[in-house]
Amino acid sequence: MEHKNFGLTQASFEKLIADLKRNDTYFFEQVFLKQYKETMNYLCREYKSSHEDAYDATMDALIEFRTRFVDGKLQYGNLRFLFTKIASQMLFRNLKKNNTTIDGTILLAAEEDIEPTTSIEELGRLNKAWQILGDSCKQLLTWHFYGKMKLSEIAEEAQKSPATIRKQKERCIKKLKDQFGLKTILKS
Repeated sequence: MEHKNFGLTQASFEKLIADLKRNDTYFFEQVFLKQYKETMNYLCREYKSSHEDAYDATMDALIEFRTRFVDGKLQYGNLRFLFTKIASQMLFRNLKKNNTTIDGTILLAAEEDIEPTTSIEELGRLNKAWQILGDSCKQLLTWHFYGKMKLSEIAEEAQKSPATIRKQKERCIKKLKDQFGLKTILKS
């Protein structure tokens, strides 16, 4: 089972969808109860959001995810990444709606990392682009963007030169941007 898909195999993913269509949420709850704390911690750490705001955004993302599953709009892929990005969007949407700031910082400054108007369809395209990437690109980008590792740290871990890692990162991002026109989603 892969962590990027909340530990779901393709078969267990299909079971989750079938259960949700029958309004049986037990399996869904078990899977996502494990994920919500990680996502809340991510929102608190990366955006300096309050625990309450992170909780609200994560729960809103759960509702959105469930709806998208039932409507057949999400496919097996990097669900963990997609869920985190949807939760980030929900955080910005909720804060903007309530005229709130993150850690005293004007909300527009915090939005530089993720454009909150990114649609679910665009995130779906990003998810498909992610599936096409090779394992080395996925690992590097995950370490750098999600794990916040410096390129020099990645180079040490991979036993490669920092210049090689920098070039590899550039190639990986270019592949995503060129293939799917994701210039508004990913910052290089």
